[in-house]
Amino acid sequence: MSQTEKSPIRVAKIAHIVLFVKDPEASAKWYSDVLNMKLVARAGDGPYKGGVFMSFGLSDHDIALFPGDAEGEKGKEFEHIGLMMDGTSMDDLRRNYSFFKERGVKIAEILDHGVSTGIYFYDPDGHMLEVFCQRIDQEGGASQAELNRNQGQAEPVDPTLL
Repeated sequence: MSQTEKSPIRVAKIAHIVLFVKDPEASAKWYSDVLNMKLVARAGDGPYKGGVFMSFGLSDHDIALFPGDAEGEKGKEFEHIGLMMDGTSMDDLRRNYSFFKERGVKIAEILDHGVSTGIYFYDPDGHMLEVFCQRIDQEGGASQAELNRNQGQAEPVDPTLL
């Protein structure tokens, strides 16, 4: 694909924001009390142990609150912004991965969250973004139940298996 060809990335919406906070439980209470958010899941073991996933009602999470630096360094408040793809197939994800590689986009990792599979990558200023395909329907609470069941865990995906 040449530099002038149109990008195959089709984002349907900004799906979630992951924030670093001093106290995820206190922040979750604030988001619940002030914005009427529902606590969907708490992160189990792993790098984000102590994290909390919050929803406005339909999605498995709209805002996730992860333990951050107690100093709360400005400019380091968010972990990543999740962009839900318009397409929902792994073929769409494969095309996006190939496009990123062709363009020299720095990829952090690819993770299977159970509810979705996402490619985490960096913009030129070092902000982490994620494009993902939602694999479990958000209608009827199925994705919320799965995120709660797996405690927000994610498994690395080998890019050669995409």
